[in-house]
Amino acid sequence: MYKEINHLETLFRSFKDFHKKSVPLCAAENVISEFVKSPLAADFQERYIMGSAYDYTMDDNFIGSEYLLPFYKMIDELGRELFDAKYTDARTLTGMNAANMLASALMRPGDNVMILGKQWGGHASMRPTFERLGANVFDAPYDLDNYDFDYEELNKQIKEKNIKFLNIAPSDLVFPHNFEKIDDSNCVVLFDYSQLLGLIAAGLLENPLNKLKNSILYGGTHKTMPGPAHGIIMTNNDELYEKIDKEINPKYLRNIQTHQVISLLFTMIEMKYFGKEYQSNTVKIGNLLGAELHKRGFNVVHNNDVYTQTHQIFLEMPETDMKIMFNNAIKEGVTLNTKKKPLFHGGFGIRLGLQEISRYDWNKDAIITIADILLEISKKDYDSCKVRQMINSLPEKKIRYTFNAEDWDNIKKHYNNT
Repeated sequence: MYKEINHLETLFRSFKDFHKKSVPLCAAENVISEFVKSPLAADFQERYIMGSAYDYTMDDNFIGSEYLLPFYKMIDELGRELFDAKYTDARTLTGMNAANMLASALMRPGDNVMILGKQWGGHASMRPTFERLGANVFDAPYDLDNYDFDYEELNKQIKEKNIKFLNIAPSDLVFPHNFEKIDDSNCVVLFDYSQLLGLIAAGLLENPLNKLKNSILYGGTHKTMPGPAHGIIMTNNDELYEKIDKEINPKYLRNIQTHQVISLLFTMIEMKYFGKEYQSNTVKIGNLLGAELHKRGFNVVHNNDVYTQTHQIFLEMPETDMKIMFNNAIKEGVTLNTKKKPLFHGGFGIRLGLQEISRYDWNKDAIITIADILLEISKKDYDSCKVRQMINSLPEKKIRYTFNAEDWDNIKKHYNNT
């Protein structure tokens, strides 16, 4: 009767069929549990609250907002538990929105800002974001042999160029930065660790908030942090947070998408109880897959026997081989990413992400099968039937590292009654 609804049904079916059959190896995507999804279906989205957990008042606020404030306070408490953060702010809409809010609140036209350049794995949007606000943007010196900054030159340039802000936003990273070598005495260090938030919350990677006094940890919450596509900002610095707090909302944001905020709260609760086991499994299977791919002749970036300390694996290869593998991956639904930057020796390679298959807790046999799939699709003349048989042999995609349904039955009753 309604042609658009019929068309939507077709679109939904195609989308679900693809993801049911795909091999999910994109480092930027994850899946969220029914527990975390549940606030998205409630009526939080339509409700407003102004201010943060730290400066909330009823003056110029919305009647009823006082019933949203306790959710903010729970996020603050969990920020202290998971990230050792004195201030945790979840009002920003995405990781990039968090970057924009921070830049708008802290930076002034003419400020000198240094970034992790996109050629070394930095987020490509950072330079235009800061330049649009009138900042002078410089790429930080980098040591490709060690996959890290040249810290001696970095600290020298921070001083000589009067750098006010250093923004570190890695999109591509297999070994964490040794950021405690940064001299932040006259510089604010902004860590967009969207890719790493889950690993930091689980205690598997160093937390910059515990190492640098003038630092802010922020990012998107939908990568290793298995939550909604939302933003978060954290710091232990009173002065920095005072500058940020009243700028975000209601000055730059009005509706802060409360359903997303509360979904993030549910993610943080889930991470408290299951995060360490989940993130440890991600790194474990990453190193297993790296070793299997190395055995099969791939040039896998590694340090001794370690292939990753994050959720990513790098495969370096000539451009022609990269294009062959990528085109075959499209045909077979293997969601890897190509990379064209000097960070990959020779300028080209493939990035794999393990956080989603780790969420399904696939076993060693499944990881070995994935290595065989990747080997087959790396060939110019590959066997599609063989690949499809291997994909069909993989375990089901059932989300693990979450609460059982009976653990939150009482919450579901309230959602069903809204």
